[in-house]
Amino acid sequence: MTSVLLTLTMLFASPGTCEEELQPPAGSLASGRTTEERLKALSQTMRRDLSQRARLGAALEVITMPGGEALGLAESFLKSEPGAEVRRELLLALSTASAHLDNPEATRVIAAMLSDDPSVEVRRAAATALGERRDPIARGEVQRAATSDEDKGVRAAAARALTLLLTPAKAKTKSKDQPKPPKADAVYGQDPCHFPWGWCACSGLVHIKPKCLTRDECDNLRSEMRRHDLSCTWSGGGGED
Repeated sequence: MTSVLLTLTMLFASPGTCEEELQPPAGSLASGRTTEERLKALSQTMRRDLSQRARLGAALEVITMPGGEALGLAESFLKSEPGAEVRRELLLALSTASAHLDNPEATRVIAAMLSDDPSVEVRRAAATALGERRDPIARGEVQRAATSDEDKGVRAAAARALTLLLTPAKAKTKSKDQPKPPKADAVYGQDPCHFPWGWCACSGLVHIKPKCLTRDECDNLRSEMRRHDLSCTWSGGGGED
């Protein structure tokens, strides 16, 4: 989630960009629009002959939405987008997007990029992302890349990822009193955001819609945003002030 917020902020707050590029993609978070309408508008932006900045901005918003339709749209974009850096940025954002964090289909999409993408940088990023996700369904593709990819750097990244995939993850403890995670698209003032989550709001050159994050997640975001003259505050316990 943090990487998605940071990338979006950098896209729409870069000094010197024209006024048109500073605006969110068409259909972005428009009030009153259904998810289907937003996806349709964003899809049109992603297919137009616009700048890489505009296409990536639309794609980044798509992956904040849960569900197969949004993921399918992102997958199609990754297959057709000509810009390797755009594909790389979207792939990395998808790997940590809260809406698809536990979705094996998202892992499959990233694994396909490791297998088929012509860019060395994209394949290297895909290998790293698969290791961090620790989804066992990626093990076969990661192992293949570790031994057979034509690039030495990709093979090394895949080997590191394979080590993570073969290392048992720590068992998660469950408690009856453990609060439910917030909705991926929780809206400030409308949805609950119970401790250990809280509302994280960042502002400066631009204002980012408050997100329901843990304190550590908000602290990480705050550190990144300082580089862009943005400040962030965290209100724990679901407070709205």
